[in-house]
Amino acid sequence: MKKNLKIIAILGLCTLILSGCTFAGDSSALTDGTPGFLMGIWHGIIAPYTLIVRFFFEIKMYAIPNSGLGYDIGFLLGIIGAIPLGWLATLISIAFLLLA
Repeated sequence: MKKNLKIIAILGLCTLILSGCTFAGDSSALTDGTPGFLMGIWHGIIAPYTLIVRFFFEIKMYAIPNSGLGYDIGFLLGIIGAIPLGWLATLISIAFLLLA
């Protein structure tokens, strides 16, 4: 029972952390103008997790307006990188649970 509570707490904490990373709103909320290449990479990395959170909250996965081609290339590179990063996070979580 204690181990199940620990797993639920870890999953809840991960959900809160990931939901805090899912903002891809309009440029009026940004201080440096429209999102560019680096923000495109970040939005691409968190896109799979944003899709899951999107079932529960009304959020955007893709920043509109954006800087155009630079943002699009960054977004695609981020999505490509999201899969290995997701697997790495899963393996680290499993190792943490096994060692605890």
